[in-house]
Amino acid sequence: MTFDQREAEAREFAVAAHGDQRYGEYPYSRHLAAVRGVLADFGYGGDLALAAWLHDVVEDTPVTAEEVESRFGREVLDLVWAVTGVGPDRKARNLNAYTKIAAHPRAVILKLADRTANAEASPSASSWMGMYRAEHPTFKAHLGGLLPDDPTVARMWDRLEQRLDLSVTPPTDRWVEIDRLFAVGEREKAIAAVQAAFDCDPGEAERILAERV
Repeated sequence: MTFDQREAEAREFAVAAHGDQRYGEYPYSRHLAAVRGVLADFGYGGDLALAAWLHDVVEDTPVTAEEVESRFGREVLDLVWAVTGVGPDRKARNLNAYTKIAAHPRAVILKLADRTANAEASPSASSWMGMYRAEHPTFKAHLGGLLPDDPTVARMWDRLEQRLDLSVTPPTDRWVEIDRLFAVGEREKAIAAVQAAFDCDPGEAERILAERV
């Protein structure tokens, strides 16, 4: 089987696994293609290209790690598993992924492509971008020291941070209040607080709150 055939198989497998999941108003495949596109922009292919299509299947679908390894090999699984966050909330899932990426540093390339694709899909004033900005200091603290001598990885960090525009103050204080409201069971107030903080509609506010918690 040629590499193009293997990548087509990974794409078809992932699209089928994600089924009717959405990425905002689009099919989930839009995000997977964007992650693959970021990697292509920096000249990455091979197992990273396959992992781009598959990077969310273990976290977000019934597909198991064993299925990924059986169909696509251990190297692809190692990348997918490293960026798969396991935990009860977004903070715990992120920390779990950061720990696994640190143990498998090449996975930072996939994680940077994923975060860049997400940031580039998010309007500058959106709640999603606000969340990525707020998370960035911790994201960089855990992952910024990986592959330090790789100039391509450095350029990936530059692209991400230019998109995030770190001159904008992240809304950490607003997230503290939003998280507090949700923790005490005030879901509707938490949604309203997200709307007020980011001037978004109730549907987007619910999606961002669900992703965070």
